[in-house]
Amino acid sequence: MSDPAAGDSAPAAAPKPAPVLLTKRVAVAPPDPAAPREKICSECGVHFRVEQGQKFYLCPDCYRRSFVYKRKGGQETARILTHITCASCGATEYLPFIPEDPAKALCRACFAKARPEQKPAPRHPHR
Repeated sequence: MSDPAAGDSAPAAAPKPAPVLLTKRVAVAPPDPAAPREKICSECGVHFRVEQGQKFYLCPDCYRRSFVYKRKGGQETARILTHITCASCGATEYLPFIPEDPAKALCRACFAKARPEQKPAPRHPHR
């Protein structure tokens, strides 16, 4: 007949596991490819913006510092970069030369704005 020691008795009721609740994430619109992207410089960790079509992994300052500037004449000597604060807009930038007066030095953008309009070369009649 049935032997209780043989294990024929009903097993103890196991506790039911708690139900798992799943929630779906809200759909995110894909980024606009024409909008500038926010990146982090792999060298110094500064946040900077990258325009469409550019593939930079360094901020503009680290990118400029990564080049070894060569002098004309083929010599392999490195040029010294000068750290300036723009007298017009206050931006900091590295220049590949030593300005005459660092207090009056302009960044590239302000220098391009302040540069006088270049006059076209006079045309000489052909002889």
